Order: sequence, then structure tokens, then C-alpha cells
Amino acid sequence: MRFTEAKFKKVGRVKLNRTMRRQSRQGFTLLELLLVMAILVILASLSTVAVLSMQGNAQNKAAFTQISTLKTQCINYKLSTLSFPKKLEDLVTLPAGMNQSSWGGPYLSEPKIPKDPWQNPYKYSAKDATDEVFISSAGKDGQHGTADDIPGKG
Repeated sequence: MRFTEAKFKKVGRVKLNRTMRRQSRQGFTLLELLLVMAILVILASLSTVAVLSMQGNAQNKAAFTQISTLKTQCINYKLSTLSFPKKLEDLVTLPAGMNQSSWGGPYLSEPKIPKDPWQNPYKYSAKDATDEVFISSAGKDGQHGTADDIPGKG
């Protein structure tokens, strides 16, 4: 079989077209890149929602734990002094009119009463007659008496 000049040009063109097609398909199209970016944005938004939910649960658990610790130390205070503290600060500083030996404190390792996870002070009240201690956190909104309060019952 003889190759004529016309056939050679045709064969050469076919090879050239194949080479050009391969080179043009080596990169990603704009549509493919936009699709990948959209998928990444969706995944990032889903993970952000999950992380924020876990953070809220962790803050609630931290508040319950702090309330439990404060209640325990209020009971220890009562065992030493025969009455609950007038205010939570009496757990870390010697109350006026009381001597060091009868106080038995400080009852917390930190030099001040911790704030709740939202940086609000805890609400405290106690009844010596019924041996009840009430400590609560205002929750995320910072206002007592709303639905997100953490009562610290138990």
C-alpha cells in the first residue's frame, strides 16, 4: 500500500487532533471546579452546625459540674460553721466576724468564685432550717427566670 501525500496529510491531521484533545482535557473545567467548591461549602456548613451544638452541650455540662462543686463546698462550709454561707464568696474569703479556726476554709482552690461558662455570676440562696442550697446559672441569655436557665437541682 502506497501512501500518497493526501493520505499522509489526513493521517497526520488525525494524530494532531488526538494530541490536541488530550492536551485540552488535562485541566478541570470551570463547572467542575464550581461543583467541588459547592460540595466543600456544604460540608463546612454541616460541620460548623455540629461543632456549635457540641459547644452548647459542653457549656451546659460545665455549668452543672460547677454548680455541683459549689453545692458540695457549701455543705462542707455548713459542717464546719453550722450554717450555710451568706454568699458564695464566703467559700473563698473569711467572712467578717468569724475566726479562721471555725471557718475552716478556703473551700475552693481558686481565690474567687468561678463564673458560669457564659461569664455570668451564679445565683445563690440557702435555707439552714431545711438544709437546702439553691445555685443556678442564668444560661446563655444571661437572664434568670428564662427557659435556658440551669437550675442545678439534685
